[in-house]
Amino acid sequence: MKVRAVFGSVAVLALVAGCSSSGAGYGGGGGTSASFTSSTPKAAAVSISVKGGALVGASGRSLYVNSADTTSHVICTGTCLKEWPPVAGKPSAGAGVDAAKLGSFTRLDGAVQATYGGYPLFEFAEDSAPGDAKGNGVTDEGGTWGLAGAAAGLSSPAPSSSGGGYGGGGY
Repeated sequence: MKVRAVFGSVAVLALVAGCSSSGAGYGGGGGTSASFTSSTPKAAAVSISVKGGALVGASGRSLYVNSADTTSHVICTGTCLKEWPPVAGKPSAGAGVDAAKLGSFTRLDGAVQATYGGYPLFEFAEDSAPGDAKGNGVTDEGGTWGLAGAAAGLSSPAPSSSGGGYGGGGY
């Protein structure tokens, strides 16, 4: 009987440990962190280059950062991601890009998102053609969106002491 009770307790603990209350998606609640497990799927590379002093993706679309983002908190979550789609994949340096400033992280939904200077990179849904920069200077939810790169005028955020990951809040 004792063996069954111990085995049953271990099974319950394993089941509980496998469940999470953090919710699905990116940044589900203030302070949640990204997953950095080896089971995260491989991300496709995304080429990033400089055009007119700002970063652009492979399609020539402008890339943006938000002044309120840090290495442990991303302002744009939930429905915000429809207006500001994240740049998915591990970045590779194209023409004019400082490769040392490129990076990526794994979001809570398992997707890999590109970063520049520690800031997560996004596109703007209202930019319809290469070279459009309709999102530059837009302020919402506590931050200002700027073109990524030299034109952004943003300094790199300080590294987080919380152990890494991107938490939510935002929308």
